[in-house]
This record gives sequence, structure tokens and C-alpha cells, in this order.
Amino acid sequence: MHEIFDGAHGTRLEQASYTPDFMERFWRIGAEGFWKLERMQHYDEGDFPSYVAFRSGDWGRSLQLIEELRPAYEEEFGKITGSDIGLHRVRVVERPVTPYIQWELNVLHVKQEYGEQVSVLEAERVASYEREEPLPELCVLGSEAVYVLDYTPAGAPDGATRFTQSDVVARSRAFLRELYAMGDGVEAYFPREIAHLEAPDPGL
Repeated sequence: MHEIFDGAHGTRLEQASYTPDFMERFWRIGAEGFWKLERMQHYDEGDFPSYVAFRSGDWGRSLQLIEELRPAYEEEFGKITGSDIGLHRVRVVERPVTPYIQWELNVLHVKQEYGEQVSVLEAERVASYEREEPLPELCVLGSEAVYVLDYTPAGAPDGATRFTQSDVVARSRAFLRELYAMGDGVEAYFPREIAHLEAPDPGL
């Protein structure tokens, strides 16, 4: 994993700078698409309504709010796919599944219906890459840039380090494509592994 960034100098961006930098680049990435690796097993999603309901213990309301996002997802992803931008996400899942992962996979299962391609990868499949430390949180924007994302101990977004060297971006994209191919599509994984689970305890 380290060889992807060997010798490369990245630019550290605070969260307030990362978001506009990401958005300015996103709409010109083209056919190479968007690739994201999610390795952590919990994030703080702030005031996202379904997440707030989940954290409060109202699982039914949380799922209802996900369903109510369908029109927004249809519009959002329609605009993205209409711009010929492919969306790909690799979600690493540890066992036992954490409450957050159970919640997030409900979200991703809906998102994939509108154009985001999600591959779910059991953590044991990436063990050979994690002999020294867990895989980083990565976001690759076509040939434009790769961001190594940072989070607070509570899981809230905390900026990123941006790399724009073409060889670093290409290696990062190739690595995420490799991981993506190793996993199961969420459309198959979710009904097999997640849909039957009882409501999670958000306190765990």
C-alpha cells in the first residue's frame, strides 16, 4: 500500500478547503470516474436525518427516511451519470457487522439503484494489505487527484491530503479497481448478509 505514495508530496487540506477543492474537480473527471475506499467501521454523519434517527434508536424511522431520499438520489445520480461520470465505492466490512455498517449498507443498497456501484469486501480479504496498519480512506477523482481522507477519533470528517501526481493517481485508481473486483456487489451482498438482521443497538 505504501508504494502507491512513495516519494510523493501531498497537500494537506483542512475540511473547509477540502470540500470546495473536491467539488471543483469532480465535474471534470469524465470516464475514469469516482472511486472511493471506505475502511473505518463507523463515521459520524452529523445531522443527516436517517443517521440521527439511527443514533437515537429509532430504526424504523431511520429506514423510512432512507426511502424518502429516493427522489433526491434519482435527481443527484441522474445528473452525475448524465455527465458520464461513473461512481464506484469499495466498502470493507468487518465481522461482526457494526451497527453503523448495518445502517450504511441500507443507504448504499438504495444508492446503487440510482447509479452508484458498490462492492462490499470482507475485511479478511484485505488482510494481506494490512500487515502494518489498516488501509487508508481514499477518494480518487478520475485522473485529477487522489485524497487520503482524515477523520477525528469520533469519525467526523477532518480534511484530507491531496495528491495530483499522475502516477500516484493512476496507481491509486488501479488499486481501488483491484479491490472492487474482489468484492460482492451490494445488490447481492445486502439481501444475503444484511437485510435479515434485527434492528441494531446504536450504543454498541
